[in-house]
Amino acid sequence: MKKWIFLIPIILIITLISCSQGPSPEQVKKWIKVVDIKTQWVQKYGPQVRPWEVVYVPSIRFRLKNTGSQPVRILYFNAEFKLVNEEKALGYDYKAFPQREAIKPGEKSKEIFLRSPYGFRASSKESFKSNPYWKQAEVRIIAGIPGGRLVDLGTFPIEKKLED
Repeated sequence: MKKWIFLIPIILIITLISCSQGPSPEQVKKWIKVVDIKTQWVQKYGPQVRPWEVVYVPSIRFRLKNTGSQPVRILYFNAEFKLVNEEKALGYDYKAFPQREAIKPGEKSKEIFLRSPYGFRASSKESFKSNPYWKQAEVRIIAGIPGGRLVDLGTFPIEKKLED
């Protein structure tokens, strides 16, 4: 009987840890909706871009809305950009969630912006529009939640539109 007394605190600690992790990935997927989505191709700047060319990469802007009954804490996002019907990814973006506090029921998050590090090159914005390699792209968003768990928030098409 005395041996069981030592197991009670261990069981209690394990139960408290698992309960304090928050909602499960399945609950998060039901409660978190990707809203206010804007996808487009944005111009890339930096030392990798030659002065005589433009580079456009796929991007997504969105917010998360909590439609559930509990606050949901998101730690980070991983975006996989790829061309439709292609196996290989065009590029990945990893970003920490821009707010520290959990998303409360009924509320929306701050805007999240993710973009691929790779895209397509052309001599100008006008020539990019007629680039035969510019194909339909999509992005898959994965959210990291406490406990090292991942939630697939969905795959979204990238509009074949250049930023204004």
